[in-house]
Amino acid sequence: MDTKNETNGTPRVVAFTGPKEGVGKTTLVLNLAIAWAETQKRPVLIVPLDPLARQEHGFYLGIRKPVSVTDLVRALGSGAIAIAGGLLRGKVSMTSVGVGVLPLGSTRQEVSMISPKVLLPILSRLQQTFDIFLDVDSSFPMETFAFDIADKVFWVTNCTRSHLNTAVSTFTDFKEMHFPIDRMDIICNQYNLPGAIDHEEVNQFFIKLGREPIVYLTWEASVFEASNKREIEILVNRSSLWVQEGLRPILAAIAEAKPTDKKWETSVPDSEFVASAKNIWEASALAVGGASNINHFKSLDADLSYWDDLKLQVHKEVIKTLELERIVISEEGSQNEQVRKRVSVIIDEVLRKKANVQLSRDQKTRFITELLDEILGLGPLEALMRDPSVTEIMVNAYDKIFIEQKGKLTLTRYRFRDNDQVIQVIKRIVAPLGRRIDESVPLVDARLKDGSRVNAIIAPLAVSGPSLTIRRFSQKPFGPQDYYRFGTISEQCMNFLESCVKLRKNIIISGGTGTGKTTFLNALSSYIPSAERIITVEDTAELRLQQEHWVSLESRPPNVEGKGAITIKDLVINCLRMRPDRIVVGECRGAEALDMLQAMNTGHEGSLATIHANTPRDSLTRLEAMCMMASADLPIWAIREMISSAVNLIVQLSRFSDGSRKVTYITEICGQKDGVIQSKDLFRYTQTGVDENGKVQGVFAPTGELPTFFAEFKAKGIDVPEDIFKVKQEGN
Repeated sequence: MDTKNETNGTPRVVAFTGPKEGVGKTTLVLNLAIAWAETQKRPVLIVPLDPLARQEHGFYLGIRKPVSVTDLVRALGSGAIAIAGGLLRGKVSMTSVGVGVLPLGSTRQEVSMISPKVLLPILSRLQQTFDIFLDVDSSFPMETFAFDIADKVFWVTNCTRSHLNTAVSTFTDFKEMHFPIDRMDIICNQYNLPGAIDHEEVNQFFIKLGREPIVYLTWEASVFEASNKREIEILVNRSSLWVQEGLRPILAAIAEAKPTDKKWETSVPDSEFVASAKNIWEASALAVGGASNINHFKSLDADLSYWDDLKLQVHKEVIKTLELERIVISEEGSQNEQVRKRVSVIIDEVLRKKANVQLSRDQKTRFITELLDEILGLGPLEALMRDPSVTEIMVNAYDKIFIEQKGKLTLTRYRFRDNDQVIQVIKRIVAPLGRRIDESVPLVDARLKDGSRVNAIIAPLAVSGPSLTIRRFSQKPFGPQDYYRFGTISEQCMNFLESCVKLRKNIIISGGTGTGKTTFLNALSSYIPSAERIITVEDTAELRLQQEHWVSLESRPPNVEGKGAITIKDLVINCLRMRPDRIVVGECRGAEALDMLQAMNTGHEGSLATIHANTPRDSLTRLEAMCMMASADLPIWAIREMISSAVNLIVQLSRFSDGSRKVTYITEICGQKDGVIQSKDLFRYTQTGVDENGKVQGVFAPTGELPTFFAEFKAKGIDVPEDIFKVKQEGN
């Protein structure tokens, strides 16, 4: 059917439920799934959450025995499901119309064994390929789980008094559970059936809910007949009014739904499956093969040299086969699903030919996954790169890989085979970017396609062996709500900073390494009006602004001959010729500071930058030092005059013992007096203690000082209450 509700491939999880059987929910799901797959050019997977294990969807779609969740767990093991999405996608039952079905099991006993903990990683991985339609039985205990992970929930009801009463009570219950009711829409199905209550009385029910159905679907004989013939209306009677007009508003509502990245944190964090992969493999092995299988797994895992030697042997044979088949592993090819499948088949064939190798199914899955990562990806780092909760990966030595997760540093169980493998992975990262690393160029900075920042250093500079650091960034930029949830800043402080950005105040974000300066700068930049032209200047491009009128500039290191370098200073000077309204410098670390300050003083108010310093006063000292690097002839009084007139605010970020990052100071620069730059703190964070879990406790509070530019807010029509700067007295 013709519709313009394109979503550009944004994945959706949509749940359909209702008061009880007989409201036409399954018929609706099947027709909508086909229409949605056609509209979005993206396959749809129907997952029936049905305790009775009925196979209605498979019958209508012509799939006689669809693969179930139970089958996947048996075939792959829960550990493989958690980290090998490609193996999972290839096993789902699909049809030529782009719609598949994944029941929980074929019997009631099988379905009863499937819990949210089992289902969550499966759906999380499948959503990368499919839009997921959940057909939820009203009596099924996973109903709340389905609602939690759904981007949109449709309540399908008939116009009978019992159905409508159930709708009212259900919505009331979910409001009390603080479920986001705005995600739920009502579909009134078969509203013109004989004996249904009249339209006016139906409206009275929905007035109680404070919402109306998005569509009233009529009862159609053709739909009823198609259902009895095990046919789907949209495939046999596409021109019917029910298809052309009835489904349109529902499809539009799905298209307008805002997917949430946090849905996969429901019940069981996704990171638990990745970080504890070994435990899951062992649990899976025990479930499938008993204690003997576990002992085999542990004895094999203990003999790391045997495991590594086997990978070396198979690796060489796979490479020979790839050369014979003329399969080239390029950067694009390594991400190609067909290439990955073919290499997986080759590894499996090589293993089968080795008569002396006895691997259980789970061990083979692990072996193939690890070798695929070595041949096509970043080796043992691939599993860590797939875990969104890992924010930094640090390879100190080939057998010591640390990660930062939720602000804490942890030594992982992952390891490289030797130093040579580490160097090969580094070369695989930097080669597509036109960089090289060897004895003549032993240090390199690079950026992965996903925006992750990479630093690598090898001998002769790295005495203890090659070292690799990957700093990762969230695919979705953090917003104010995220910072409130993390406890990074209070709402009133963030609102004040938003007002300052809109007032075009120049702001420096100061902090030590790993305090989240760039991420916070990205959040503040979102407050810049979309009509303004923004130019960002960075050493390694990390900022991801949401505005359309944005130009990103990145410095360039010298070539092998030591020529062709473009510095941050060069880019700052150049961007002044590009008619910027705002200049955002990712990090000031050298002579470019002087040019940035001059830009702030010459009509480019509202600019932003970050700087490495531990306190607001230290950041001023660093700025002075960097300006002197640019021009030793400038007297210190002139530099301080320039700083005090250019910089309006310093936002200080600090990292605490529990790994949390917080804004500890918001400081105003108030000119200079007797050659000393004057400043005053407007807000401070004060630590009050540590709870039983080691989490830092504290408060964000004003100091009682008003900003000197406070009157400008009113003049520009920006509402900033004076009360937010007042110190609250105890008991008030």
